[in-house]
Amino acid sequence: MASDGAHIVFINTIQSNFSDIITRTFINITFACRYPVNYMVQQPNGENKISVDTRTITLNTEDGNFSVSMMLYKDPNFEDMWTTVPFLTLEDNIFVKVNMVPGHLIIQLEDCWSTPTKDPSYAVQYSFIEESCPQVVKDETLSVIMNGEGTEAMFRIQMFKFVGINYNDIFLHCTVQICHNTAAVCKPNCTNYGRITRNKRETTPFPTHRVSYGPIKRKLADDGEANINKGKLPPVETLILGGLLMAFLVITGVFGTLLLQSRRAYPPMQVQLTMSHFHNSEVAS
Repeated sequence: MASDGAHIVFINTIQSNFSDIITRTFINITFACRYPVNYMVQQPNGENKISVDTRTITLNTEDGNFSVSMMLYKDPNFEDMWTTVPFLTLEDNIFVKVNMVPGHLIIQLEDCWSTPTKDPSYAVQYSFIEESCPQVVKDETLSVIMNGEGTEAMFRIQMFKFVGINYNDIFLHCTVQICHNTAAVCKPNCTNYGRITRNKRETTPFPTHRVSYGPIKRKLADDGEANINKGKLPPVETLILGGLLMAFLVITGVFGTLLLQSRRAYPPMQVQLTMSHFHNSEVAS
């Protein structure tokens, strides 16, 4: 409310949305009412009655387009990006960045999870970020580096967190929201100790957008270990082959003994037969 001495001016603004999250068209309409300081009280059938002027305002609005992408990096500085299908071991870290264009608003990760297929609703899944905060705060295998502070959101997570023994492919999914307020308001409040506390949200659910990345391939062994073990058989197969070789040697030894005994027994008979045959030939002649 203001006054110029002769008039009193009342100023107010009508807002179409009070949330910090953009879910629909956001409009501010500012209006002012100006009244004389000296004004006679309305009398029945008086000529100085206060008239109210009602106006309807029609605004043309359009939807905005936002491009959100998820990228994987090899280093904690987010400089060396994966341009091919990543092959990672269980000990490797995944460095994930979610980026938004244009860059005048703030992006906020709402939920993030992984699945062994590209279907984000697949029954087998592992959730590691819920309501913009890590599921477990004291967890060295997961670190939310930036969220709700700018046009980029980043986190680091270790592979073994969501690799099942029966699955070799990983797909990452995140739902994101666009925050139009300052970073101090958009940044989630996740405590460092005890139970996770989050900023109070309105009960009405906000529409979110999903972004995905995949596949990430599970590497069963690194290159060095693979070269060392190349050509080696598993212990079970080695044991089986050893047993077969031992049996072969035993059988060979038995046959060798029998053959040696037979050679010792049969040569004299062969000599007798030969001599007998030779003797019979001489008599006949």
